[in-house]
Amino acid sequence: MFIPVAQAQRQEFEAVQCYASTHNRIHSSPDLGIVSIEQKGITQSTHVSELFDSWTRHSIYIVKKVGDKMSWNGFTKTLAPDGEFIIWEFSGDTQGGTNTKALYGSGKWKGVKGEYNGKRITSGKPIDPNTDQFCEKVVGWIELAK
Repeated sequence: MFIPVAQAQRQEFEAVQCYASTHNRIHSSPDLGIVSIEQKGITQSTHVSELFDSWTRHSIYIVKKVGDKMSWNGFTKTLAPDGEFIIWEFSGDTQGGTNTKALYGSGKWKGVKGEYNGKRITSGKPIDPNTDQFCEKVVGWIELAK
């Protein structure tokens, strides 16, 4: 007997994400730096599918600096224009960049799987001392259960 199984839909995506960040220094010394960062921003799709176009973003993460090496981890909530959202978890370091994986989704994004990597493409002079404004190019994939 044959039982049909729903196939997942996998889609590739590319986008530019721009952020404004606020940094809160927890500790700063020549040997160790620890900073919490809160970011808010928006995504502009650069892919023909326009997946994630005009989604807004809110991220919270911790950065650790030991000598010349930095590492970070945290979470991002991406919010679609229709109010549905995806929660992403990320980690990275100065050697390997940032890897981001889908953790949770609402509505049609429930059960989502996906991953993307980002690379900073531009940044500006900070508007205030404990801020950062920049954009990154992201490339990844997303998979929805049918």
